[in-house]
Formats: sequence, structure tokens, C-alpha cells
Amino acid sequence: MVRPFFGKKSIMASIALVIGSAISISPLVALAQQYTPPRRGIPGRRDGAGTRSPDACVSGRKPLMALSPIDSFSTTTSQTPTLFWYIPQTNAGMGELRITDDHDKDIYSALIPLNGGAGVFSHVLPKSVATDMETEKDYRWQFALICDSIQPSKNPFVEGIVQRVQGNSGLSMALETAFDVRDRASIYAAAGIWQDAIATLAQERCTSPKDPALLTSWNTLLKSVRLEAFAQEPLSHTCTMMSEKK
Repeated sequence: MVRPFFGKKSIMASIALVIGSAISISPLVALAQQYTPPRRGIPGRRDGAGTRSPDACVSGRKPLMALSPIDSFSTTTSQTPTLFWYIPQTNAGMGELRITDDHDKDIYSALIPLNGGAGVFSHVLPKSVATDMETEKDYRWQFALICDSIQPSKNPFVEGIVQRVQGNSGLSMALETAFDVRDRASIYAAAGIWQDAIATLAQERCTSPKDPALLTSWNTLLKSVRLEAFAQEPLSHTCTMMSEKK
């Protein structure tokens, strides 16, 4: 069904209010989930690192990759933020996620079953963890494949910075007037709230896996952070996790 054009205008006005900018944004661009990064960033490693040997436990042409912005800095307004990774074919049965504060103190750690097969994996942080994360404060996360438990330095890993932010009235207004999930993802993306944008689209893709419009939105969102090479990777692991969390 074609949505009325006046609705797009309303959404664009709300998005402009959210990002606090007088710059004109085309409806077609904003509705395509273009991510607008915050004006800062701490370099991180979103692609897999670690010493590899001929019998390394990772195979395939694509590396371990965090599905995060180019500078590995992301924000969220959620009380249960979700982190995403592409995990290649691996012999590792488990991955490990660690989150530390600015004093390098662990505030969360978890072992994540990989269950075989390459694809997009995700992990929802418990509400208790997000509650402990102060707003506007950086927290470093690191995800590693447990390939070598004796020499962890050889394990491939990715890392980044996540920050909880408070939603403002403009964001709330834009979300309330959104027609559907794709519009909500667009609003989060335009406001620079990456984790909420990708989690919103992933959830809807799991609900409606054959919807071509959602696939297009997903492709465009990942392309906006130069992750288009991973846009066609299966979401089955993520969908299983999301269904278990309901």
C-alpha cells in the first residue's frame, strides 16, 4: 500500500527537529535509513583481529565483523540494548562479550553460544546492566571468539564504544508520528542512534522475513556505514535469540 506523501513531510519535520539541524533532508533519503553519525567518535576495531595460524578456527572470505558505525562508536536509548556481529564459519563453540567502564572495570560479561554456521548474531544486554550504565558516558565492549582458551591473545576479536543517551521530546514526537517500523528506524538513524536503528529493523525482518521493503531498508542502513558486504548474510541466529527473549 502506498503511504500518503503528507505523512512523509510530517516525518521529515520531526526528524529535522530530532537532529536539531536546519539542513533540508529529502524524504527519499531519510526513509531509506541513512545513518547520520554523532559528531565524535573513538577509533575502535570493528573488523576481526587476532593472530591467525594455518589451523585457525575461522574460515571463509569474510572476517569477524561488528555491525557498527565506521568509527565503532554507537549510541542507544534502549533499556535493553542489542549488539550485533557478523560471525564467519568457525570451530569455536562460544564467544565472549565483555563491557568495561572508563576505569577498565568489568560491568558485564557473558558467554554466547555460537551454534555453528555463519551469519548475523546479536546479544541483548540485561536491563540491569543498562540501568547501571550512566548516560552520556562511554563504555567499551569487546567480543571475541573463544578459539584458544589457553592463549586468549590469539582469539579473533572486535570492539567498540557504546553510550546510553536520553531521548528528547523531538525524538519522542517523531517516533509517535512514524507510520511503521521502517520510519522508526529512519528516525533513529537520522538522530545518530545506531543501536536502536539496527535493532528495530532486525526485529521487524525476523517478524516479516519475506518483506522486500524491509530487506531494502536493511541493505541501505548497512551500506550507509560501509557494511553492504554483510547485508545478505542470514539473520537466523539473531531471530532465534529474539524469539527466545520474548
